[in-house]
Amino acid sequence: MKTESVYPGHWGDEVLDSVDDCIRWHDHERIKRSLGWMSPVQYRQSQGMAA
Repeated sequence: MKTESVYPGHWGDEVLDSVDDCIRWHDHERIKRSLGWMSPVQYRQSQGMAA
């Protein structure tokens, strides 16, 4: 995430969309070797920990 987009006083829809995109990628798309090459959400679902 770029620091230029989060200067105080300039928070708008663009910044919030960037944060949402980053969180979505981190939880739903990022695969981890330690989780058996699954994303965190896929891993939790496979373990019955998430709906």
